[in-house]
Amino acid sequence: MSLNEISFFKKLPKHIKNEFLFCMKPKTYEKGSCLYKRDDNSTEMYCIQSGMIEIFHYLDKKEQYEFVIERLYRGSIINHNSFLMNDELDTDARCATNVTVYYLDINTFKNLRSKHIALDQIMDTHEAWLVGGNRKEPAIDYII
Repeated sequence: MSLNEISFFKKLPKHIKNEFLFCMKPKTYEKGSCLYKRDDNSTEMYCIQSGMIEIFHYLDKKEQYEFVIERLYRGSIINHNSFLMNDELDTDARCATNVTVYYLDINTFKNLRSKHIALDQIMDTHEAWLVGGNRKEPAIDYII
């Protein structure tokens, strides 16, 4: 996984990056499991270690027809912005195969922020950018 693709992560000192990585925990999902559903509050950021996750959107209210927006594989990062804001998610994510992810939950991230002033300052700037101006909350929140 390349967390350096995340704009706020690449600005961090190496010792904070290392601690961030050590705080990520593995989790395994079976094929067909939902990583999250539309309108769930985002509380975790995921990095795919193995398998494939489909990001999709239902085209009808009965949820019979869906449109697969993207298929994400090893190294992809999901919810790196929306989990910071506890945002309601705009898409669904389903495991198309058995999947292993490394994840960081928002409470662990808040503990890291309170421990490292540099991380907190970088995140204040990033969060201001996320909600500033005419920007809308991210509908698609992943890096391939």
